[in-house]
Amino acid sequence: MKIIPCALRTATAICFAFLLSSASCSLFDKVDDVNFDAKLQLEFLVNETAVNANPVSYTETKTLDATQNSDVAKYKDKIKEFRVNKISYVISGYAAPGAVTFTNGAITVASSGKTIASAPSVDLQSTIETDMTTDTAGINELAQGLKDDQSVTVNLGGTFSSTPVAFKVTVYFDTTITAEVL
Repeated sequence: MKIIPCALRTATAICFAFLLSSASCSLFDKVDDVNFDAKLQLEFLVNETAVNANPVSYTETKTLDATQNSDVAKYKDKIKEFRVNKISYVISGYAAPGAVTFTNGAITVASSGKTIASAPSVDLQSTIETDMTTDTAGINELAQGLKDDQSVTVNLGGTFSSTPVAFKVTVYFDTTITAEVL
């Protein structure tokens, strides 16, 4: 008589252990992950000194190094995913003899030319943080490059209505990062 309750308890324990082991792989895989937000920034110093009353194309290349952020540097060898949530910019230090406009502004992946974000018309005299329109394919390529190498070389390009003009544009990449803790 004591054998039946003992066998039932043993069978129940084995079933419970089996259920835990089959569910544990995906549960425990996520337990050792950490998610954090990082606002990466990249500064472009524009100083076009030539005097030109006609439109002037502009391009500058810089490398976005995510490890400049202390949290990214801490987890750099354990990053599983970069997600770029939005891209914005702030203009500061504007100097020009008259009103200069910047049109067809875009940030592209330097290696492929894929557009990451764009701004059709930029008020160079505005100092408020402004969101850019993002492109999914470019964002995905940027995120993959940041995951693989923690840095991506990008181009800032567009057209000035005239020159000379000088200012600083700081571009912010709001990201969410998933990394392994263990």
